[in-house]
Amino acid sequence: MKKVNWIVVIAGALVGLAAVLLTALGNPANMGFCIACFLRDIAGACSLHGAAKVQYVRPEIIGLVLGSFIMAHRQVPRQTRRSTHHRIPMHPFALFLRFRHAAF
Repeated sequence: MKKVNWIVVIAGALVGLAAVLLTALGNPANMGFCIACFLRDIAGACSLHGAAKVQYVRPEIIGLVLGSFIMAHRQVPRQTRRSTHHRIPMHPFALFLRFRHAAF
């Protein structure tokens, strides 16, 4: 039998509880804590589509972004190991820009 990672179980339970709570507090029942719905709402807030019903910035999105930012800056910087990509002199985002036609 596999060892259970209780941190993952507790995190999953917390996300599930957050989805139930958000639905009870007014989110539509089919959304709860839906990242795809968040992305759709962000696109609407940036006027990238015309569905007036979902053209707003949801407070959950702001909380996720700010929470991620704070956690990233509170972490101790770690020494990275040399990878197999050490010969590539470009930043990964620059690689994406260069090869974005292949992704789409």
